[in-house]
Amino acid sequence: MSQDAVNKKKEVLRQSILAGRERSHQCGHSHSQLLIDFTWELRAKKVACYISFGDEPSTNVYLKHCQLDERIELYVPRVIGENLEWVLFTSEQVTHPLGMSEPVGNATELQEVDLMVVPALAADSTGNRLGRGKGFYDRALEQIRAKKVIALVHDDEFFEAIPVAAHDAPIDAVCTCSELTQI
Repeated sequence: MSQDAVNKKKEVLRQSILAGRERSHQCGHSHSQLLIDFTWELRAKKVACYISFGDEPSTNVYLKHCQLDERIELYVPRVIGENLEWVLFTSEQVTHPLGMSEPVGNATELQEVDLMVVPALAADSTGNRLGRGKGFYDRALEQIRAKKVIALVHDDEFFEAIPVAAHDAPIDAVCTCSELTQI
């Protein structure tokens, strides 16, 4: 399949999922306990995780848990141009012009983490993730060596297969509202 055909399929899937996300998902914070358990099983000491925004699966409880656990260094992203930079998480945040919360503080050159939690519109059972199409996390995963990468999606956004391009960074696990699946 040509790259253009893959890109078209990805865009159709994105639009379908975004339309579905306009309906209420009753997931709440159920991802959080699954993520907390996974973090503990990994004995992760250095974690990078997105700050949820809008219709994304919530990371609020998970972030607070990691912040309170003195064994965990928690980093969250800030958008700078076409890339993400990483800041040690504190409760102090500002609102980005696009509406999402971003951390305040000095950026850290993050080279390796035990666990990276990434947003996704969809994920599949073979380790592929569909983002919003800007490539922020694909580029971040080229720069940061993550021992495990986990994508958060709603239950109806976990598929057998999704369209994938050569530049799409793979994931190691998928966390839905009801289960965590390692690939």
